[in-house]
Amino acid sequence: MATQAKHFNYLLIGGGMAADQAAAGIRSIDQNGTIAILSADVDEPYARPALSKKLWVDETFQESDTDFKTAEKQNVEIHLQTTVTKIDPAAHQVETAAGTTYAYDKLLLATGVKANTLPNLPNSDLIVALRSKADYRKIRAFSGQQKQVLVVGNGYIGSEIAAGLIQSDTQVSYVIDTPHLFDKKFPANLSQQLEEKYQQAGVKFYPSKRATAVKIPDHRVILTLDDGTELAGDGLVLGLGSHSDYRLAQTASLKLDKNGVIVNKNLQTSDPDIYAAGDLISYPDPILGQTKSEHVMHATKSGFAAGQNMAGQTTAYNYTPYFYSWVFDVSWEAIGTIRTDLTMYQEKLGVKGNLTYYFDQNDTLQGILKWNAKVNLNHLRNLLSQHPQLTELKKVLPLTQVD
Repeated sequence: MATQAKHFNYLLIGGGMAADQAAAGIRSIDQNGTIAILSADVDEPYARPALSKKLWVDETFQESDTDFKTAEKQNVEIHLQTTVTKIDPAAHQVETAAGTTYAYDKLLLATGVKANTLPNLPNSDLIVALRSKADYRKIRAFSGQQKQVLVVGNGYIGSEIAAGLIQSDTQVSYVIDTPHLFDKKFPANLSQQLEEKYQQAGVKFYPSKRATAVKIPDHRVILTLDDGTELAGDGLVLGLGSHSDYRLAQTASLKLDKNGVIVNKNLQTSDPDIYAAGDLISYPDPILGQTKSEHVMHATKSGFAAGQNMAGQTTAYNYTPYFYSWVFDVSWEAIGTIRTDLTMYQEKLGVKGNLTYYFDQNDTLQGILKWNAKVNLNHLRNLLSQHPQLTELKKVLPLTQVD
């Protein structure tokens, strides 16, 4: 006799920040409906950005401080180490890898992204593609006490963990595949300024290099680069970006495009009872058009809005997210498209601050980078939404072209 599926009014697939906020969004409308989170993680929802930032540079901030306490605060049933493998929209059921079936009235897809890695890696806790709190614990185990850690990847995670480790009594060798740090996003003067912060802290750079092989003899990591250089360390951290896995959405025959799972302004997928939020969605941004975003503010804001919509309130998701990072004494935020193949102009603000404006081939504003500057992001959103021409901005702003 088949076991009857456990039923929930709201079933949230994914145990990250989007799911936490979706539960909060539901509870802001419906205090009594049953909610369950099915998460492949070993930990309940937590503040993911702290894994590469605050936990490494603030001694008063502990791992337990990252916990959201979602189950307690939102009256949610959380099932950890639970991987959903199939969605049956007609039956309003999902199936897990363990063969367990759950039934739902409304379903949320918020599975986030998976960290990219290198091919043919040895299976070892000394190699970490940082994504989860469990990954953070592994890095803690092989860092500190002047141990040598190798970091690969010229992106948010790689740059932040390299900065965090060097400030946590750890020696750092940092491999990037470009001549300079963030040189495909930042103009040369800012890329150089940022790179100097790392060098002054003691980070050793290996620019324009790629990792080709990894070995682990005698509990040490040996990393081979494409020029034959071999680097030895007590551990290896990979910050090579991430990717979404759409196979679960495909089991439900949800519509996808090049950006991900297509949702409307209410974060509803092509199935009216299935919603989606966070990194895996393709959504209609009011400023940027149909797009995707893989950042924490998008995850939390879209998660909350999706939860409210699932609970019956019509909430349009109209938040244009921004990207941010802070390392050493540099804090930057960006909105829109920032790429160095666009035309760039800077506006100086104070002694250390500036705004960089990015224009396309038609001289239309595409993105803005805020660097050590106290400027309201809503002001920048409003400016970007107007899609001004370079000639217009030159009339009102002291702009200097940069490379």
